[in-house]
Amino acid sequence: MKYRILSLLICSLAVLPDAFGASLQIRRDESTQTLSVYRIREDKPILTQNIGRESRPNIHPVVAPDGRGVLTEDAGLFWGFSDVNGRDYFSNAGAKYWRRVSTIILKPESTVTDLNIKWQTVYDLLDDKGKAILRETQVWTMRELNGEYILDVSWSGKAVSDVTIGKEEHSGLFLQTKWSTAFNSARQSDERAERQRAVWLDLGIEVEGADDLAHIAIFDYSKNKGFPQSWRVDKKLGAGLVVDTRGAWTIKAGETQVIKHQLRVYTGALNDVSLTDDWSAFAETSPGMASAQWGLAKKEGREAEFLTPEKAVEVMTLKDGFKAQVFASEPMITQPMAFCWDARGRLWIAENRDYAGRGKGSEFSGESRISILEDTDHDGVADTKKIFLDRVINPSAMAVGLDGLWLGSIPDLLFVPDRDGDDKADVEDIEVRLTGWGNQDMHEILNSLHWGPDGWLYGLQGVFTPSRVGKPAGRSAAYQGPEASEMIKGKRRPKIEYANEPIDINGGVWRYHPIKDRFEVVAHGVSNPWGIDYDNKGQILISACVIPHLWHIVQGGLYHRQAGSHFNSNAYSDIRTIGDHRHRSAHGGARVYLSDAFPEEYYGQLFMGNIHEHAVLTDNLVRRGSGFVGTHSEDFMLANNAQFVGFSTEIGPDGAVYMLDWHDADICGDIVRTKDTGRVFRLAPEKSNAVNWEGRYADLNTFDDAELVNLQKSVR
Repeated sequence: MKYRILSLLICSLAVLPDAFGASLQIRRDESTQTLSVYRIREDKPILTQNIGRESRPNIHPVVAPDGRGVLTEDAGLFWGFSDVNGRDYFSNAGAKYWRRVSTIILKPESTVTDLNIKWQTVYDLLDDKGKAILRETQVWTMRELNGEYILDVSWSGKAVSDVTIGKEEHSGLFLQTKWSTAFNSARQSDERAERQRAVWLDLGIEVEGADDLAHIAIFDYSKNKGFPQSWRVDKKLGAGLVVDTRGAWTIKAGETQVIKHQLRVYTGALNDVSLTDDWSAFAETSPGMASAQWGLAKKEGREAEFLTPEKAVEVMTLKDGFKAQVFASEPMITQPMAFCWDARGRLWIAENRDYAGRGKGSEFSGESRISILEDTDHDGVADTKKIFLDRVINPSAMAVGLDGLWLGSIPDLLFVPDRDGDDKADVEDIEVRLTGWGNQDMHEILNSLHWGPDGWLYGLQGVFTPSRVGKPAGRSAAYQGPEASEMIKGKRRPKIEYANEPIDINGGVWRYHPIKDRFEVVAHGVSNPWGIDYDNKGQILISACVIPHLWHIVQGGLYHRQAGSHFNSNAYSDIRTIGDHRHRSAHGGARVYLSDAFPEEYYGQLFMGNIHEHAVLTDNLVRRGSGFVGTHSEDFMLANNAQFVGFSTEIGPDGAVYMLDWHDADICGDIVRTKDTGRVFRLAPEKSNAVNWEGRYADLNTFDDAELVNLQKSVR
């Protein structure tokens, strides 16, 4: 019996390569000067390495994994530099430029325990006198797994004499192919990906007779020179990397430069989430892509040309049939951090001129204020401004209701009454309703106040700003106004007196009942949430700046955290994002479109700003079981302006989408570079579908209960 079991085990092991990956082998043919890769028991190669004695080494053809067509053209996959000591090794592949030194098959065949095959080519790059100036070694490792080719390449260039590689068109790995789609890790597609820096690029290639595109994805490596490298994306020629676009670079005689990449060849749909996961595993870096893209985003912002509000509108790209307007801008408003509509259709703005940087705690300039803007003639441009409250400390969140303003002003949640309706705060009657919000990371302070369909006031809090929220007592219970500035200025944890046991929150969703005076944590976790809204059935949805961007919130939920641990030490798992895709980091301002100005297909879509993409994006909310899947809809508006910092969104009474733009050359808020800027843009159809029904622009305070209830009805 034991021999039978052993026999079955051996048979099982024997089929492992076919079950999980194909068995490959390399065959050398001196007559054709090639190394060809075959699947074992097949007689046609799937990849050919050309190893001419006096020509540049290149890989061509590469056959699609499903056998339907060739994915490379002409020179195929090769390493080429446009300028090495003044000579062009990209355009010239012949004997005057290249000479083979050796080719070695390092591992000729897959095994049960190791699916890889491996080979090496060594070539000299020659000067105009035929002398070697650089010896390049390419080591290729290939395996086929789950119907996908995976190729790792390590290129090393050892300088025979001093070598200078110029700032030219091409200086690295290049793939010659006629691609149909190009898409990079920064979500720039096709021509927009040209000369952009990104950690990976995916090329979709049409194959005759196939319904789906075949793909070749190229990964950059975290330790490569110039990481993340920029890309040449040429519709006619192909795509490849430029090792360093910031100037010429040198390899001294005797020194060696090493560059690594991975390629993945597959068929079917592009999945940017899994592709990014694959890249992370290859790149051996933490925190990985996000960190690399953050650095690029910051650099882009610092180097971008400052645009006036009007010029900013001119350069925007919107979906066909839509237009952008400047609703308000400097000098009318500066440093807007939050905005909301009131019952009269006016836009309230929190101008936070105290913000000094993410790690600098609370500051007090005496210049922050709450303003009320109104578009009296409904032409899409604000024409009046009132100051409701000035000299407020660090306003970060706001909502109007119950005869006043609910204001986040760390460490407090304030109620600022205006009981006589004169649009002036009743300063003597300001109430500190809650206190204890932290200021350790000014990116992640309390934000996004929003009335829920249940009558509670909802808000958000980030993971890197621990807070202990409770009812104030003693000095903390009295609104100090500007006098409080010395108490909190520069302090990461100002001393707070509580009337009850405070509740801890360090990331998540909370709510407060303004009548019952009750505070609750709705859900713990996520990262730096900024933007909360509800669909037409009252389901809570939020956007988060980093880690996955889209979340369906249920009361009592523990959600995937960017960092740290849950308060509940017994939690063994948590709830993950509903997004099935990724964008660049820093999302904010989730708003579900439930108005009527836009075409029908936009109803129920979620709009949000994206800081690093300088864009307004939309996701589809697709019901699945008891929740949702968030699928990417479209890039609704591209600012094409690296100083556009759009992170809060509102749907106006006219059905237009309004986007708040903090607008700064430092888009990540580490410091403030341009303090006197700030815009609100109005995005609307060129021909609105909005029905101008009686009372649409009326003061909702004049409606009776039945009329207000009728406005809440949803027929969808």
